[in-house]
Amino acid sequence: MFLVTAAGLGWAAGTGAAAEEEQPTPATPAAYLAEQLRKSPVYLSDQLPRTNPLSARPAFVKEAKRTGVPTYVLVLPGSGTGGPDGDGLLAAVHDRLGKDGLYLLFGGDGGSPEVGTFGVDVPARDAAMATTFELPYDAGTLDTFRHFVDVLRSGDAAQRAGQGADASRAGEEPDKLYTTRTDRENQGFLVGILLTGVPVLLVSVGWYVRRWRGGKGPGLRLLMPVAAGVALVIGVGAPLVYGDTRSDGDPLPTAADMKARTVRVAHGLRDDPVYVDPLAAGLLSPAELDRLRKRAERLEVPVHIAVVPLDTPDESGGDGELLAKRLHSRLGSPRLRPGGAPSGDGVYVIADAAENGELEVVNYGAKLDSAKLYDDTEDLRFGAYEGSKESKASKNGDGRLYPRLEEALRIIGRTPSGPRSGPYLDPMAAEDPVAEDELPSLYSGDFGPGAFMGVVAALAALGVTAAGLAIARRAGLGTLPAGARVSAGARASAGTRASAATRTAAAARTAAAHDAVPQAPARPSAGWLRRTARRELDEMNDEFERLSGELPEAVRTRAWDCLDAATLLLDQEGDNRVDADADPPTLATGLALIRAGRAVLADRATATAPQLKLCTLNPLHGPWSAERKLKLPGEGGAARSRPVCAECRTALDARDGAGSDSRRARAERAAGVVASQLLCLRAPGSGRSAPYEPYYRVPGPLDATQGTDRSQSLTVEQIVRRVREQLGVH
Repeated sequence: MFLVTAAGLGWAAGTGAAAEEEQPTPATPAAYLAEQLRKSPVYLSDQLPRTNPLSARPAFVKEAKRTGVPTYVLVLPGSGTGGPDGDGLLAAVHDRLGKDGLYLLFGGDGGSPEVGTFGVDVPARDAAMATTFELPYDAGTLDTFRHFVDVLRSGDAAQRAGQGADASRAGEEPDKLYTTRTDRENQGFLVGILLTGVPVLLVSVGWYVRRWRGGKGPGLRLLMPVAAGVALVIGVGAPLVYGDTRSDGDPLPTAADMKARTVRVAHGLRDDPVYVDPLAAGLLSPAELDRLRKRAERLEVPVHIAVVPLDTPDESGGDGELLAKRLHSRLGSPRLRPGGAPSGDGVYVIADAAENGELEVVNYGAKLDSAKLYDDTEDLRFGAYEGSKESKASKNGDGRLYPRLEEALRIIGRTPSGPRSGPYLDPMAAEDPVAEDELPSLYSGDFGPGAFMGVVAALAALGVTAAGLAIARRAGLGTLPAGARVSAGARASAGTRASAATRTAAAARTAAAHDAVPQAPARPSAGWLRRTARRELDEMNDEFERLSGELPEAVRTRAWDCLDAATLLLDQEGDNRVDADADPPTLATGLALIRAGRAVLADRATATAPQLKLCTLNPLHGPWSAERKLKLPGEGGAARSRPVCAECRTALDARDGAGSDSRRARAERAAGVVASQLLCLRAPGSGRSAPYEPYYRVPGPLDATQGTDRSQSLTVEQIVRRVREQLGVH
């Protein structure tokens, strides 16, 4: 809808009230626009300098010549409220211009063009429909006009219109033409991630893989220059890939474009207190204009009334108060009014030329109380005023604009005098028309957070790589680094044979995967214990709830004891989460109970055993599978028979390559297995640099000093009892 009201077309048709027939008929919008098209086939309103400045007229003229028929173009400010359709305005303009051709009407922000064909045969309506469906919402007026002409000349406008309608019904939308500020922030964020993440990833992962392979592979001397080169390529290439500098394709306005309307309106107000924009003709009848002029002239202070379109693309950004400020500055001159006040001083009434439009009353230099004036005109500002009794009684007072203007003058007349002053509230300056559409640099805004996230993502990728290589190492798919091999050998009491036994045991564990022994590192960190306990506690809760109705009473009771004790131990705060301050012994005990409980749910034989023994080497491995003779660190005397899980049993039973099975070989193999499989924990409250100790020496529910003879097995029943006694639960 465009800013030419129904009243304006009514005057264009020569209609009016009987009382107004004696008054001279004001210029109608259609007559005004026809007169402008006689000067040039393209008329750009001076009220759209931010999107369609007057200096862009040659570009529109160039496109108009490509249509192949006489073409007349109107670019007018739009309005979201009432007004005639574009066809009616174009027909009225054609009637007054008297020239056949293609007539086009565009809004200030692009959108679908209104078309009219008079005496020419071109598929204008199909081209307009195709343009509507094929262009995204961010296309400007010149973009729209250029695309319309391309479709018009293509020869398949009707087909493209149909295809566009089908695509629209299917929910398809064309891609945006330009980069928004939000897009630029996202681009900067991505560039930041790549600029830091890729080099850090190359260096860190390359270094770790080299270490994992025992020193084989590229070192830092090669990785660092490669990473620097990658960073340089990304830093230089990103502005080329994301090369947009503006968020739209609107022509840039000049200083003359930005002040053209202000000059025109100010010129009209120099000799007349009421100025009505030609595009708003008909909003006020001649009789109403005459009454407004007479009432304004009777006031003790100068009053300037301007009825003009207010829209975001204008020089004031659609702000009536800011337009008043510009007009006051323009009207200021040495020429004085009879009262001695400069001609620019006075009260400015700026009315948006639309029903329910903005109406601002601003004091610039008049001797009135500006605060009182501001408060009294509050109801008029956004169309809330319904009209006074006097205006409703008047036969010309049934419109919305005239009663508000009349009431504004009445309020000005009764406002108490005060010192010469400016407006009650200074308007905010409008954004610079060039800077408002400029895109920020890629290396600003979200680039910084993106750079930080790049480092975090690279380190996370390093963690994933390390975890994957660790799994590969455990599965025998990779080679341990030299340092790790030496460390494992040092822990074995039998020297080099222990390392061989450890590798043999790893292969045996792979072959015995059917025993489903839960995996656990021999020296777990607190973080690993906490994450694993949280995950497996949730899983056991789900399993128990799902199977509870099908379980025999003995199985349900034993599984519940494990689940209940683990929950009491791990969630002492009672918030249904593993406590963040739980120490490693507590976490290890809880995880051992969870895994024992899950074994009970999975194996009825385990559930019905008199006592549920745990693996002596690592209780996190779950219930025992067999007994083997072991000698634990710190024990004197001979090895003792102890329960072990299937994995540890397989490792202990594995033979070396020669097939010998002497007592000494068995002792060496057992020492190697104990060194590699024994669960070791850090003491509660110790830091990350604290040494690991065998679990039975660390204070906690698994502590051997609590009365359990290490020659005997550690049972789930003992752990459950200890947990309940420790927490005072019976």
